Order: sequence, then C-alpha cells, then structure tokens
Amino acid sequence: MTSTPFDSAYQSSSPCWFVGATTGGADLTDQFIDEGIWYHGFEDDGKIQSQVRSMQAGERIAIKSAYTRKKDLPFDNRGNSTSVMAIKAIGDIAENMGDGKRLRVNWQRVSPNREWYFYTYQRTIWKVNPGDWKTDALIEFSFNNKPQDIDRFCDSPYWRERFATNPEDLKRFKWAKFYQAFAEGLLKYRSDRSPLIGFLQALSGHLDALNFLKGDQFADGSKGFIQDIDPFTLIGLFNRGIKDSSRQSIAKQLAEFLNIEETIPDSFEGIPVLNNQKSWFFPYAKNRPSEQIDSLWEVFSAGLKYADDPDEKHQSNFCQSFDEAMANFGVAWNLTFGLYWIRPWQFPPLDERSRGYISEKLRLPIGRNGPKKRCNASELFADNR
Repeated sequence: MTSTPFDSAYQSSSPCWFVGATTGGADLTDQFIDEGIWYHGFEDDGKIQSQVRSMQAGERIAIKSAYTRKKDLPFDNRGNSTSVMAIKAIGDIAENMGDGKRLRVNWQRVSPNREWYFYTYQRTIWKVNPGDWKTDALIEFSFNNKPQDIDRFCDSPYWRERFATNPEDLKRFKWAKFYQAFAEGLLKYRSDRSPLIGFLQALSGHLDALNFLKGDQFADGSKGFIQDIDPFTLIGLFNRGIKDSSRQSIAKQLAEFLNIEETIPDSFEGIPVLNNQKSWFFPYAKNRPSEQIDSLWEVFSAGLKYADDPDEKHQSNFCQSFDEAMANFGVAWNLTFGLYWIRPWQFPPLDERSRGYISEKLRLPIGRNGPKKRCNASELFADNR
C-alpha cells in the first residue's frame, strides 16, 4: 500500500469511521471499492441509521473485519485469544446520501490487509475520535501506514495481565487459563449431563465439601442427590466459601474427569465466590421449571461464543439468553460471577464488592432494569468498562 495524504487539519480533528462490509452473510468489500460506495443491510436499526446520517463528507473511513486469534501472531500472546482487526480499504467520504444507509466513498484498497491488535471493535460501525493515544495510534496505523507499537498495548493496564512483556506482571490472573479451559471442557456435556451427575455422586462419597448436592427435594416428597446440574453450579463447586485446599481438590478431580490439561490454580485470590447457603443456580426439583437448567446451559454456551467471537449475532443471542436466565429463581448477581469465571476478560463480576467499587469509587451507575431490579444484558456490557 502506498502512503496517502490523510493528514489535513480538518481530518485530524474529525472522527474516523471503521465499518464492516458483510451484508446478508456476503463480503461486499470488492463491490464497495469498485463502485465507490458503502452501505449497511440493517433495515430497522435506528441507532445505525443515526450514525450513518452523522457522517460528513471529507471524513476518513476504513473497511475493517474483526475476529480473534490464538496462533500465528507477531508477538507472544501467552496462549490467550487476541482480538484482531484487518484493515481492508481506506478512503474519505465523498457524499452522504441522507437515507441513513448509503455513502459515496473514494476508496483505496489495502493489499494485503493490514492487521491491528487489541484495540478493536466488532460492530458494523465504529466512530473513532482522535485525542487518545489508542485512537491516535489506530488512525495513524490505518490511514498513514504507521506501524503499531504492540509492546505499548501489551503493557497498558487493560491488557497487561494477559500479554505483559514482563512475566512478573502476569502472576495475578494465572488462574484464568484454567477456568477458561475448564469451561470449554464442560461445554461438551451440555446435551447429556448424566455422566456429570454420575461422577459427582461418586466423588461426593470421598469429598465432604460436596455433601450439599445430596439435599435435593423431588415432587414425590423424597430427597436425594441432584439429578441434573447447570454449568455455573458445577463450576461453583470449587468457588464457594470453603478452604483453598478443598477448592483445589474439587477442581483437580473435575479437571481430570474433563481432561483439562491446564495447571490447577495455586491461588484463588480475587475470584468471586458463592454464598455457601445459596450455591445452586436453581431451586429444588419439586419447584423447578423444566426448562430452567437448559436455559443456564444456553447462556453459558452463548457467553462462550460471544466472548470468543464477539460479533453482533453472538451478542444478540447472548443478551437474549442472559435476560431469560436472570428471571429464574436462584439466579441473581451470581450469574455475572459465573460468566466471569468462564471468560474473565470479557465479563465483569458484579458481586457486592465489585458493585461497590464501580458505584462508589468509579462513580459509575449500575443499571437495574433487568429482572428482579438487577442488570439486564445491555447494562452488563455498559458496566464492562
């Protein structure tokens, strides 16, 4: 790609737009470049239409494609998934058609695509305002062909505990890899939980910390060991107010059953735990709606998909499943703990301590427009600052 003069005084103080080119499952990049146009395929999305109407002639625009990757990266990603954004074309807006959908653009193809890391955005339209070191770096990279200072991103606060160039900065969240791998192994049992129940029942005979699973109550008046389980209650078995040695023993046994190869954490510092008296995400069987445990597996699966590939479809599916699950008995702020356990870099834990820090120290509001006057999915993302 040859360098381009995208550095006028007007442009340097104006927003830049990073837009997707996939409509109806088809990549329209070539068509957009050849015809000097851009448009989106959302018919009834007022927010997107408003964004498009706000775009001004002369402002810079780029076609991007965002995704995640674990391998073949130009830096040591410490085994973590990394967000990537490919810049496929750059240009300036020639004309806004005023319909909230279409633009005329003077495009220049970027060949080969240039990949930018860490500071990315999955939604169709991203308005990037200059003035912050991250946004300025992205604009320079995209429009003026300036290399990304990858080490600076690796060592910045948001990414440091995953990607730091100094290994000493990686110690605090060493547990994250185990929890993430555990979730992936557990997902295999979504459709058939009977092997999990059989294993837990056998394990409870050796570990007293699992005795609380023997207290389910059934419709016929009998009591006994649980006959079904959701993923968050299961991960919660080693995330309760019990001794670390007991947590490690439970985690070790479950990891061996799930064939997890990551090392068992030697510390659980900073991980939110469940109340020992409220460790189930579901009520007794005699009171439990038939679909409740399935709904928890659904939000678990949807959360993993969104975290690993955060496109608009996966976000929409996650939001729907989260809001439905939050309405269930036994599910409250603890669902945010569970999501944090399985993907700590994407979901915030809204335990009492975290909520206090957000509202009192950061002075940021926590939405409570979801079921039971707790947050809904949209507010959960708003709180993921």
